[in-house]
Amino acid sequence: MSNVIETGAVPVPHDLFAPALEGNLAENQQYLATILATAQVGILVVDSESHIIVEANPKAVEVIGVPREEIIGSVCHRFVCVAELGQCPVTDLGQCIHCGERDLITAKGEQVTVMKTVASITLGGRAYLVETFLDISDRKKAEQALKLSEERCRDILDNANDLIQSVDANGAFIYVNRAWKRTMGYTDEEVSRLTIFDVITPTSKKHCSLLFRRIMNGERVQAVETEFTTKDGAVVVLEGSINCNYVDGHPLGTRGIFRDITERKRMQAELTQSEDRYRKLFENAPVAIVVQCDGVYVCANNEACRMLGRDLVGVDVLSTVHPDYRDLIMERIRRVSETGEPSPLLEQKMLRLDGSSIDVEVTGSSIIFKGKRATQAVIRDITERKQAEEQRREWNLRLEKEVEAKTRHLKEAQAKLIQSEKMATLGEVISGASHELNNPLAGILGAIQMLRKSALAQPIEPELLEGIDVLESIESAAIRCQNIVADLIRFSTQARCSFSEIDINQVLRDTLEVMAIPFAERGIEVELDPDPAVPLIEGDFVKLLEVCVSLLRNAQNALPDGGTIYLGTRLVKNYGEPPQVAVSVRDTGCGIPPQNLSKIFDPFFTTKPAGRGPGLGLTVSYGIVKRHGGDIDVRSTVGKGTEVTVTVPLRQSKAETAPDPYA
Repeated sequence: MSNVIETGAVPVPHDLFAPALEGNLAENQQYLATILATAQVGILVVDSESHIIVEANPKAVEVIGVPREEIIGSVCHRFVCVAELGQCPVTDLGQCIHCGERDLITAKGEQVTVMKTVASITLGGRAYLVETFLDISDRKKAEQALKLSEERCRDILDNANDLIQSVDANGAFIYVNRAWKRTMGYTDEEVSRLTIFDVITPTSKKHCSLLFRRIMNGERVQAVETEFTTKDGAVVVLEGSINCNYVDGHPLGTRGIFRDITERKRMQAELTQSEDRYRKLFENAPVAIVVQCDGVYVCANNEACRMLGRDLVGVDVLSTVHPDYRDLIMERIRRVSETGEPSPLLEQKMLRLDGSSIDVEVTGSSIIFKGKRATQAVIRDITERKQAEEQRREWNLRLEKEVEAKTRHLKEAQAKLIQSEKMATLGEVISGASHELNNPLAGILGAIQMLRKSALAQPIEPELLEGIDVLESIESAAIRCQNIVADLIRFSTQARCSFSEIDINQVLRDTLEVMAIPFAERGIEVELDPDPAVPLIEGDFVKLLEVCVSLLRNAQNALPDGGTIYLGTRLVKNYGEPPQVAVSVRDTGCGIPPQNLSKIFDPFFTTKPAGRGPGLGLTVSYGIVKRHGGDIDVRSTVGKGTEVTVTVPLRQSKAETAPDPYA
């Protein structure tokens, strides 16, 4: 017998069973039985010719899962090989099975993966196959699970949004994930030729080199921020963490996980710029901006502090609000906080540190300040605007009054012009009529004198006396007509004035002497208020005295039951006009009805009963005043009284003072 048997199975040294051939047979059998019983691999002995299993150790029985008696005597392909009869890999196909993976069929029909070795031996002249197998199904499951775990990890790494890299001790890339390659723009082949220092920007190389050495020396770096240069030259800002990979205590390389924060950095830069712009806008805004939280100012710009005269941070809000507006302001703050809607523009008053108040307009909105809900208010100082508006209202009111006064003056001037034209026309008519009346009146008076002289030369008889009485009545009427004609002539300005320097205040005093007795009889009081600053004027003392007497008589007639007459003078200076003197006569009488005001200067207009006067007083006065280059203004209110103002210039023009060629 040869030392080995080679029948397609693994050759087995013959010396392996030497103990079974030598010595005591019982001991040898015990020796083999112990080996089979304690072996941790399944052992089956199969007849090579019949493929009948002739021996199975306990481990084989355990793996197959049926009693040993059922295994012994069964064909091998029932359990240990799935091949059909005539297709045995060893005896029929001549395969060598050594530590090969094969499937074993259990009693339940399940296939268990085993690591199998088949050896061919000859015992007692008959060929056998010794099949040893190790159940590696658990290991296969573990390997499969490990493979799945590795695939999941690789899938996670490759599909992670972060950039993941592994670098050896020399800086060469061991692994980079898909996000790294996509961000940096490199292929796997290009990455294999790169080192970590090829992608670090020049500005970050020194920092990263020091960092790399620190990590390789065992230092753990929690946070790293650096810049990589992509394949196309763009700069990518990254942040992440790096640690060292150790094997048996020796550093092999680094592992890093980075996040692309380029966009975040750009947004942070823009946010910083925006915050800087907002801060500058906030601090340098021309309007006051304040932020209040829980009723206290927590932020205020320069204009707000300047406007209210103090640093506002920490100051109670209501202490800067005028008491009239505090309830309203608290309600507006509450509404803004609850609804989040901005408050409409409101005009109010606020208090400065010195206690003075200012007019402001305020609008508020809800914001988040340092994590808390607060109210931001924009305040504009409108004090100057309010003052300007008030001035504008005053100017408008003053302008309206001036327009009304100018309109009234224009109407008065127009009325005076009409009156002047009317009086001028009447003067011309009266002037002609006066001459025509004077001649007949002179003839009548001459005839009366002749008749009286003739009658007186005759004997006295009753009939003659009656005739003389008639002549006297006719003479009296003619003289009265002659006086009226004289007044009309004076009104028509044909009678010249004798101008000289006179004291208008003295004219008033003399007038009061003339009217003293009639005033005393009526119980009329006179308040005289002459202005001592009024200078001497050029005028006709007698004619102005006549005017004043006429005005006081009219005032007397308006006070039948007594009253008060105010009499005064003043100097009038209007822009662009020569100075004038005004004489005012004001009574507290019955007043003149509006419909009569335009007629009071008309000749023969009077409200007196018939026979109480011809109605020429104001007509003559009007003519005298006009002869002095002046004017008469009459204002009256029924039931309250009348005021007549006579204005005459201080100096007469040469035309007015020239001698009358017809005097």
